[in-house]
Amino acid sequence: MAKNTNNSRRLKGYYEFSKKYPSRRGERPIHESRRTKKRERIKIILFCVFLCCLFVTSFVTIKFCYNLSRRPLPEAHGESSTVTMDSLDKLRATYLDNSFIDNNAEIDKALESAAKNGFNAIVLDFKTQEGFLTYESDLISPSEKSEFNTISPSIIKRIKDKGFFVVARIFCFEDCIAPQRLNAYVHEDAENTKIWFDNSAINNGKVWLNPTNSNAVSYLTKVISEVVKAGADCIYLESVQFPASREGSVPVFTKDDKTLNRNLVLMQFLEKAVSSANGRPVILGLPLEAVNEGDMEKWGGTLFDTAAQMCSPVIIPPENGDFISYIENNYIVMNDKAKNNFSTVRIVPTVKNLVISDEFYSDLASSKAESYIIIP
Repeated sequence: MAKNTNNSRRLKGYYEFSKKYPSRRGERPIHESRRTKKRERIKIILFCVFLCCLFVTSFVTIKFCYNLSRRPLPEAHGESSTVTMDSLDKLRATYLDNSFIDNNAEIDKALESAAKNGFNAIVLDFKTQEGFLTYESDLISPSEKSEFNTISPSIIKRIKDKGFFVVARIFCFEDCIAPQRLNAYVHEDAENTKIWFDNSAINNGKVWLNPTNSNAVSYLTKVISEVVKAGADCIYLESVQFPASREGSVPVFTKDDKTLNRNLVLMQFLEKAVSSANGRPVILGLPLEAVNEGDMEKWGGTLFDTAAQMCSPVIIPPENGDFISYIENNYIVMNDKAKNNFSTVRIVPTVKNLVISDEFYSDLASSKAESYIIIP
């Protein structure tokens, strides 16, 4: 028999039986070439690299979008933009007196000071404690124009262009102007024959809007809608309450006040107010007593947890005390109250009646109170 002189090594695929049986290395046929295996390994490696790149890209994109959505200060707010609760994550607002807004130099000076002291929002009175509207409104006649300066669109734009949110403060039922026009008085008797005043004539007693009057509620919700259209980023409501009795004179709101649920009346008003704000956050400014145990005459109980997204208990620090600690303690207590009641309301304390220095602002900015509103 002749010897095989071919010294080349034969592959397994040379043998017929090897084509019918699998290799020990898995499901691959024994005759599969090393080149094919190498190509598949490369494909697997490339696929893994692709998955890693996709993961990293997705992570970076999501993180960027998340951080962008939580920016405390957009550089400019267009009229079509809507401020959300996330963008107001840390609201630090200071009050700008109406007497300054007719002077651009004074506005710029106030805004420069606000930025220096860590504020990101400006509070303006769009409806005063007396009931005057300080913006261009279709709800009043030209003869009702107040002595206050008008908050024009150019002023709002000027504030926003400096990087600030505009918080519109609106006094609600404490209003001595609108009751006559709306026929929405509080009376001294159920027959509505005598108008009620919150003080004597000698002490400049004033009338109030009746919280149970549909004309009053409709008027206030229209004011909120107009203020939003004027460019306000956030609505701050004050005097959401029934007026308190004075000595010798009890206010009457309906024909049968004994069955009147005052808390429900105010809660329903706040629901309408939030709806009228068209997505803008609503802050409810309240005395501490209204946040804690409440007052049956003024609020029919507590107004701590309402339709308003933010609750702003008014804190008046003692004259000779540690202002920062007092503010911090109240802030912590209110937040704990919200958590214990499973409430989603955000606490933004309003600090009033302070003689404020730059040192105070610096201490407050680094305190445990993440959000606050300062109204001297």
